[in-house]
Amino acid sequence: MTTVANTFEQVGMMFQMYRNCSGFFELLEETVEETIEDKDLNKRENGEVFEMKIALKLGRSVMEMREFASKSALYRMEGREIDEFANKLF
Repeated sequence: MTTVANTFEQVGMMFQMYRNCSGFFELLEETVEETIEDKDLNKRENGEVFEMKIALKLGRSVMEMREFASKSALYRMEGREIDEFANKLF
């Protein structure tokens, strides 16, 4: 009985973790879209600072993010599946 209860508890914790991460990635996506779509260049955030903020939120360095982006674009052009995630926090 204890084993079953522990299993359900672990499943619940995993569900909560993925739900939390989903919200984090949605917020990150909205932030990027808002910054890119901002037409007023005086209000727009500095590109290098913004790039660094996003990289830090994803647990990567700016150089790692650039390498990941170029690898991702290459894989997409070739029709291959990407073998890693932008987020290194997991």
